[in-house]
Amino acid sequence: MSFELPPAKGPARDLANQMGALVGFSLNTMHQTGRTLLLRRLSLEETLRQTLFIAKVCSGPALLLMLPIGVLIAVSVGSLAGQLGAGGYSGAVVAFVVVGQASALVCALMLAGVGGSAICADLGSRTIREEIEAMEVMGLDVVSRLVVPRLLASVLVSLVLCALVTLVGITACLLFEVYVQHQSSGAFLATLSEYGRLSDFTMAMVKSMCFAVTSALIASFKGLHAKGGPSGVADAVNEAVVLAFVMVFVVNTVLSQLYTVIVPAVGAY
Repeated sequence: MSFELPPAKGPARDLANQMGALVGFSLNTMHQTGRTLLLRRLSLEETLRQTLFIAKVCSGPALLLMLPIGVLIAVSVGSLAGQLGAGGYSGAVVAFVVVGQASALVCALMLAGVGGSAICADLGSRTIREEIEAMEVMGLDVVSRLVVPRLLASVLVSLVLCALVTLVGITACLLFEVYVQHQSSGAFLATLSEYGRLSDFTMAMVKSMCFAVTSALIASFKGLHAKGGPSGVADAVNEAVVLAFVMVFVVNTVLSQLYTVIVPAVGAY
């Protein structure tokens, strides 16, 4: 089942048509994913290949990006806590910022900007080479054969990447606080364990999964609808990355608000 973009007459209608087609494509993909898993028709070889590829292109940049972010958080927290006379609460702030927000957002940026662009470029190149049309002529389901393995691979990578990024961010903050700010490591770890909750880390993992699904769906949709030769693939990649960034921040805002309503805050300072 394909979702073709209808002819548009103006920018507003063009945007509405694309969003409608994207929603239809996303619903169909989620349905095909569940059906493929239930009927055990998933290509494990393709899923493993895509998982290793996405992990290879996303892991290094994500960990390198988290190091300066962790140091920046530590510097900001140390300066503000010093002015307020609450340097011992730096671990609590790290728990809120790194575990609750930064780790999942770093994963989102990598999955949307690096992994998503790779997925879009791959499917886009297949589209302009008419491989997708050839598969449809042979009666093969493009979504279950190509999109579902990439979607599941993105989810698997997001879980592992979120855990690694969280560990790197906390470690960077701890080392900076101890060796640069000359704070007590015991106080840092004590407040981190006191105010850091398993539910915060669980929510970060859930966010990463949602970001991975969002990025993979948008990248696959744009790649399968690429037109105009190599330049069209480049345009599709650019549009996919921009739209994925926007949707990731929308999803993050919604999930963060829901989490604050469902899970109560930890005590008072």
